[in-house]
Amino acid sequence: MSFALAGLMAGLVTLMSPPPAQAGPAVVPTPPPPPVEAAQEAPSTPVQPPLVLLLDGLGVYVESDYIGVSALTRPLARQGFRTRTDSHLMLKTKGLVPDVIIGHSMGGETALRYATELARAGYKPPLVITIDAAPAPPACTVPRCINIAGPGFSRVRGAQNISAWDAGARFRNHAQLPTHPAVENLILQETARWMAGWRGRAQAKEQGREPAPRGPGAKPAPQVRAPAPPASPPRAPSPATLPKMWTTPGWSVPGWTLPSWPTLPGQGG
Repeated sequence: MSFALAGLMAGLVTLMSPPPAQAGPAVVPTPPPPPVEAAQEAPSTPVQPPLVLLLDGLGVYVESDYIGVSALTRPLARQGFRTRTDSHLMLKTKGLVPDVIIGHSMGGETALRYATELARAGYKPPLVITIDAAPAPPACTVPRCINIAGPGFSRVRGAQNISAWDAGARFRNHAQLPTHPAVENLILQETARWMAGWRGRAQAKEQGREPAPRGPGAKPAPQVRAPAPPASPPRAPSPATLPKMWTTPGWSVPGWTLPSWPTLPGQGG
């Protein structure tokens, strides 16, 4: 009885076991292709137009089309710039990072000092244009500065100094000098050249031919400057280099004295 039961169980196990696999070539399953996703381009961030900071001088605290550098807002906008206006105190625009700074009178002095601070902080140095920078303008420490000065106003060391008188702005007092057509034309020619260069660099960057600009924390590459020429002894000014007309500024600053110019025959004091 026990032998019969054992035989029956062995038969059942044999029937339930799967048949032995036959030898043959191994088949490697092909992995399914990865899902095809539609290519999505990352949304491009629109590039903001360059910013011009306009700094008026002492006593000009409102935007005007008739006095001060704020009159340049419309023609600069036609060139493609954004503009912000302020006084030489920069109460509304402190901390702004402009591409171009244009300053008149004490606004010109502020423009030169603020450009130096921006460069020291690691920002790209702005283009600086000053008109009758006063009362004691510092030297230009950025690569490009232009100073348009009437008779009696100081030259800016390190800047390209342009005589407003020789440019055609004659018989125009200090307060009205920024709105003279000859002075405006000089400024707009320079800003147009700057804008053309900016657009060229922006196009090159889009085509991958130029690295991205430095960030605020990046330090600019050191600039190699040519050795300064040996100092020459001062020479007496010749009549050709003296101002052709003296215009007394319409404002005064405590502790500052007007520059004294030699009086030439035929000129007023």
